[in-house]
Amino acid sequence: MTETPENTAPTSISCPASKDPAVRTFIMAAMLLGIGIWCWMDAATGKYPPPAAWNLDNINEAAGYAFNHFTPWIAIPIGLILGLRGFLALRRVLTADAEGMGYEGKDKLPWEKITALDASRLKSKGILEVTYADGEKLLLDSWKLQNFRDLVGFVESRSPVTPTTAKK
Repeated sequence: MTETPENTAPTSISCPASKDPAVRTFIMAAMLLGIGIWCWMDAATGKYPPPAAWNLDNINEAAGYAFNHFTPWIAIPIGLILGLRGFLALRRVLTADAEGMGYEGKDKLPWEKITALDASRLKSKGILEVTYADGEKLLLDSWKLQNFRDLVGFVESRSPVTPTTAKK
């Protein structure tokens, strides 16, 4: 946040990603990678051989074989994707300044294009919904962004529309 000496109002706000959502994503990724590697090791050691016959009499052996031989092909890639998604989510930074607001590396949303601010979920959920050009929406979520209160104040002061709290 940059402040000018003659005015205490900030000229820009930087909101890095909150750590909580990424931590949950990393936990899920670790669980999937763990179960995938565990099943892969069990399958590699021959702990679960193929069943004598693929029928209901041998359902437990068939399920054990199928789970340990096919779960790694699903759990490990999904775990890697979730880990990458969590890492990328941690790197996101939303900035708001005199020009507009947006995530770094993406186009900024100019203040003039904002058509509505929906603050109906601001008190209960910490979500401010910004509607702009052609009905597109940008959700500002207190759980996903740091400096959220400062951002809401900055958006309300720069936006050409006033926030509404009426539920649709």
